[in-house]
Amino acid sequence: MRTDSRRRFLKRSGALGVAGIAGLAGCTTEQTGDGGDGGDGTDTDGDDETTGTATDGGGSTPDVMVVVGYPQSGIQLFSDYYSDYGDDDAEILVTDGLQDGELPQDVGNDMSNVRGTAPSASGPGADAFTEMFTSEFDYDEPGVFTAQAYDATAVQILANAMAGENDGQAVRDNMRVVANPGGETFGPSELPAAVEAAAAGENVEYQGASSNVVFDENGDIGAVSYEVFGFDEDGYETTDTVDFGGGEDVPQPEPQGDGSESGRTIRFGVLQPESGDLGNLGVPIADAATLPALQLEGEVDFEFDYQRADTQSQAQPAIDAANSLVSDGYPSITGAASSESTIQVAQNVFVPNGVVGVSPASTSPAITNLEDDDYVFRTPPSDALQGRVLAQLANEDIGASTASTLYLNNSYGQALQQAFVDAFEEAGGEVVAQVAFESQQSSYTSEINQAMSR
Repeated sequence: MRTDSRRRFLKRSGALGVAGIAGLAGCTTEQTGDGGDGGDGTDTDGDDETTGTATDGGGSTPDVMVVVGYPQSGIQLFSDYYSDYGDDDAEILVTDGLQDGELPQDVGNDMSNVRGTAPSASGPGADAFTEMFTSEFDYDEPGVFTAQAYDATAVQILANAMAGENDGQAVRDNMRVVANPGGETFGPSELPAAVEAAAAGENVEYQGASSNVVFDENGDIGAVSYEVFGFDEDGYETTDTVDFGGGEDVPQPEPQGDGSESGRTIRFGVLQPESGDLGNLGVPIADAATLPALQLEGEVDFEFDYQRADTQSQAQPAIDAANSLVSDGYPSITGAASSESTIQVAQNVFVPNGVVGVSPASTSPAITNLEDDDYVFRTPPSDALQGRVLAQLANEDIGASTASTLYLNNSYGQALQQAFVDAFEEAGGEVVAQVAFESQQSSYTSEINQAMSR
């Protein structure tokens, strides 16, 4: 069931602390998107209600421009930018959706004036995951959200083993049982032993590749960290990490179910964008989501039945693909990736059918308060925090007093750019333009000029 993928030219360096970031810990801003498609590094269907520009600073070039988008649109956007502006015209910050190591090569520029932020994969099992992932698949290094995808599937498998049945409600009721503090700890390298323990009804505390994977009452991750990266002609390089303290841990509930008998089949689906605007990012995420089953086959006395479905980087195909997985009897699904896809799939598929959805890439703050009957979880953090990290970089590292935003017109783009605007203005900065754009346009020159205040 593996899909061969394009090699990713990712370079990673040692993590360094960002001075002064501790003061931001816990200071989140709740900002919800109002319609649209996509969410955090992910998908769009082009039916968003928000229009182009907000404010205009009167023609002066901003000190920094924040770009929120996806890889395929990013190729055209940055090609248009460099054809009209020099590398030194503005500092540019991007977000996780544009953390693509092939972007400089595709754009034809080293993009040395571009830096970005993305959720970090710095959990206790990060090194073990990296070794397994690069050994199993044709990648130089794990890509963005791949560790989160591995963790999303691993927790589902453990919850299923604890529940003893392929039932969405039973899996849901054991998600925190196998993840939150209170049991014997297991990491990715000990996943076979963790499955055996969960199947025996023993308390299990999974500590993952991306984080400790502790779910709060909303299904969000607690303590999180972000990486800061910069582009060059070979791809991108991680330069710093930013740690946020989490809120209070939700204690581990009592196990629900009698465990699993040997030989039973554990089932799960994978719902990711393997084509379209997010295809470059979605394929390795989908690969990582299947890795726990590949790791466990032959190592435990269980069978694994899983199926991959393509959202095509759009909300309606995501709904259709999710319905297909549910019809085929999968009680839990690693997906979706895009925030808008996750929101739409949750409302139209997961909740009505009692199926667990665990997104490895959806970061819109709107998901936190989704009326989901506790069927929706996610392994990356909310973009309310990423907006703070971007503002910190703009203010303290770049020294910017003015900024503009150029953002994908969907739930992901709207919420993340607004989180940045709120944090930047709170710190005394001025946002001179907020410019929305649609996915995969033939030209972005007009939008770029508006964001650059021409």
